[in-house]
Amino acid sequence: MIIGEGPSYYQPQSYLRECFTRTGVSEVADRLGIEWVLFDEHSYRTFKRVSDYTPDEFRVTEFAFTCDKFIDLPVLKTHYLTTVTLVMKNLKGCLKREDKPLFHHRDLNRAVVELCKIIRPTVNVIDCTPRTVVHQLGAGYSSEHRQSGVGLLITSSDIVGTDAVGCALMGIDPVEVATVTLGAAAGLGESDLTRIDIVGEELKRLKFKVKLPQEQLRQSFPLLEIIGAERACSGCLIPLFSSLLLLAERGTELEKPLVIYLGKTPEVREDKAWLLVGDCAQVKGRNELKSVGGCPPNREELHSSLRMYMSK
Repeated sequence: MIIGEGPSYYQPQSYLRECFTRTGVSEVADRLGIEWVLFDEHSYRTFKRVSDYTPDEFRVTEFAFTCDKFIDLPVLKTHYLTTVTLVMKNLKGCLKREDKPLFHHRDLNRAVVELCKIIRPTVNVIDCTPRTVVHQLGAGYSSEHRQSGVGLLITSSDIVGTDAVGCALMGIDPVEVATVTLGAAAGLGESDLTRIDIVGEELKRLKFKVKLPQEQLRQSFPLLEIIGAERACSGCLIPLFSSLLLLAERGTELEKPLVIYLGKTPEVREDKAWLLVGDCAQVKGRNELKSVGGCPPNREELHSSLRMYMSK
């Protein structure tokens, strides 16, 4: 048995092994005599011109093809661009670190579906245990369910069906999730909940309603507008949203309307205060005080720049 992981592009190269050591996974694996591997330290298989929606060339870990059985194990959580990030999107962890941002440059939802055609897990498991869910969903997870103590795993060989049930558990209609509907249309699995045989706990007894990241931000910062998020990768989105949500938790508010620009070649409006985030969004000749470069941008620098627009 092997436990493998490919951390997000947002993580610096020097921190990648900490996804095992800081979380305690390495300690458990060592105790049980299980090998743990960082995909980036091993070989990858190159794919070229797979689809109009995927990069012209990208690499997938060889472990996805050489293991006897492949188990896809994400946690239950939402995502700004894809609404949810469950077993289908979790397969991006099999990509070479440098290739992950490239999947955002065309159509992320369709690119994820194309990846699911290449990597076929034997079984899919979503971790919905209480501690994990509270950590991942944070303010988006209602207080009554924080205290419910429900321990739950969703598992199936149907990658689309697993995600559909995961969506429903969070009070999200699977029909509104592009990866689920596109995956079903591609023949990867069943998205219709009425056609899925759910064995075990009753879904309607356990389901709860989450706030999506967009809803949380609109509620906390009604004067904030984010442009270009659909063209940005997690390298920019993760530090930006984590900084904004941290400021929201501290009761900080915007003093005036602010537009944050992400992605390539933004058309900056001058009628409102603005901030450029990430290397892709940098515009030559713009005020450096209104820019936070980097790929990914430095979280501390970004947090400091956001505070300039906030009430003390």
